[in-house]
Amino acid sequence: MWKQYSKKKAKINKSGKKSFRYTFDKEICKDCPHRSECINGKVSARTLEVGVNAHEYYEYSQRAKTQDFLEKYKNRSCNEWKNGEMKRFHGLDRAKGYGLRSMGMQARLTALAVNLKRIAKLVSSFLLDILKFFTNKGCFICLY
Repeated sequence: MWKQYSKKKAKINKSGKKSFRYTFDKEICKDCPHRSECINGKVSARTLEVGVNAHEYYEYSQRAKTQDFLEKYKNRSCNEWKNGEMKRFHGLDRAKGYGLRSMGMQARLTALAVNLKRIAKLVSSFLLDILKFFTNKGCFICLY
């Protein structure tokens, strides 16, 4: 019963959002048992306005309820803080060149810089632990 509409019209509202306006047939609405739920006042037929992307939003909401999606969503938070660091502190928020190729190169170089920073932090903490170990033993080691 819901698939019987008399007009389908594309519409763009004042803010620039595109939608489809469906107007249902008056005769169908007159005999419908759900008329009191759909139509208020003196309106003779139901008019329904649906956004252009409503289908994609519905598919996403259904996929978001699956177990596989929820597991991936948990793991996503592990990576988001690193992406935020690259954006805030390493210049990934603004493209240095033009085009996707340039932006891809910038993203790879930024990731390389962040990884080198992480490696340097691990190595320096490891060397400090070795240095503390040998200085506590009473022997001196010279690291060049």
